[in-house]
Amino acid sequence: MLALLVVCCILIYGMVMIFLPRNYHTELEGQVTSDFYDLMTVLERNGWEASSDSLMEFSMRNNASVKVNDNYGNNLFSVNFADMENPDTSAPSMSCSATFQQGGQTYHVFANAALVAVAQSYDILLKLIPFIAVVILLISVMGAVVCSRYYSKPLVSISNVAKRMTTLDMTWKCEVNRQDEIGVLAASLNEMAQRLSDTMDSLKAANWQLKKDIEREREQEKQRVEFFTAVSHELKTPIAIIKGQLEGMIYQVGEYKDRDTYLRRCMKTTNDMEALVKEILSAARMGGSDFHLERTDLDISQMLRKVCQQFRGRMEDKQMELRMDIQPEYHYQGDRRLMEKVFTNVIGNAVAYSPMGAVITVTQKDEVFSVENTGVHIAEKDLERIFTPFYRVDKSRNRNSGGSGLGLYITKTILDHHEIIHNMVNTENGVKFTAFLW
Repeated sequence: MLALLVVCCILIYGMVMIFLPRNYHTELEGQVTSDFYDLMTVLERNGWEASSDSLMEFSMRNNASVKVNDNYGNNLFSVNFADMENPDTSAPSMSCSATFQQGGQTYHVFANAALVAVAQSYDILLKLIPFIAVVILLISVMGAVVCSRYYSKPLVSISNVAKRMTTLDMTWKCEVNRQDEIGVLAASLNEMAQRLSDTMDSLKAANWQLKKDIEREREQEKQRVEFFTAVSHELKTPIAIIKGQLEGMIYQVGEYKDRDTYLRRCMKTTNDMEALVKEILSAARMGGSDFHLERTDLDISQMLRKVCQQFRGRMEDKQMELRMDIQPEYHYQGDRRLMEKVFTNVIGNAVAYSPMGAVITVTQKDEVFSVENTGVHIAEKDLERIFTPFYRVDKSRNRNSGGSGLGLYITKTILDHHEIIHNMVNTENGVKFTAFLW
């Protein structure tokens, strides 16, 4: 503590010795420059003959010598209030010069100011060093003694108690009765001991929960790796197709001479890739930690009827029957755009994967929403992974018979953000998706 206080005091005084003369030097230069500009203003207005008082005042104020010469170098006026008898060669100085017009003639003004005060301030600081050294030593010794007795001794006692805490020994009590921060620290340690004793039991339960969280994090990391692997696989095929078709057209190989046909095919493949990338970005955005819902009041009944109406044309093409059992005026607090995406994905999947003549039943009663499509079943092993990204029951992954495999994954992510329980099961006649809007 003594060494620290000594070093701090020396550094402070050293900084004063370095920066005080410099700042003083800058201030004096600014003062001389300002006074010289004011002097030139007076000379230009009144002439040098009528401004002798201003010239002398400038010389006295700034400890400077001033000369006024005509255009031929003849000295017309000079004044010097600098200390010429005891010149200080180490003192810094600054020179100023300017010209002004009077009576059609040009006059030159030269000023040389000695910044003696800068050197004097530095000399004073040097002379004070012995006295300052004694003061520094006294302050440091007194500060070290006070800190050692008043702060260090109780801190050592508290430190010894803290060491016992590392062995989980909670039978002690810190006997430091003070009202300052150290007393607060001692009281806090006593309170901590009691709380630690109570917390040890809960730590076991927390440790078990932590293991579960770690396992879940590992599973999520595994899913992320699988997700990006699937993304690479999904994008690799259309890119290879486009590349092959473009090379065939460039080199005019066989049927690829018909460029218009294959350019249209390339455009279709590009559009499919664009749709896939949009789905990937949507899934990635919803899976991020900064994603949040924009909840508003939703009329679920109206939204379901609107989505069903969008698929009537496709249902008629496949000669399907649509049955709707929708409760009127059912409201739910959720994100409108995302909930509409859920209804579109679920009903769209039911239409896309059902055979000709199937029956699509859309039901919404109170908190329960369900979609059932007949004529098709899903194997139990596929049902377990149906909400996995890029997973498709059709292992050939033919785009003519299905999408990218992201629709149900996005649906699950949206429902999870809304904390809506959902499932998909086989029924006697087909497959049924159910969500509970609690």
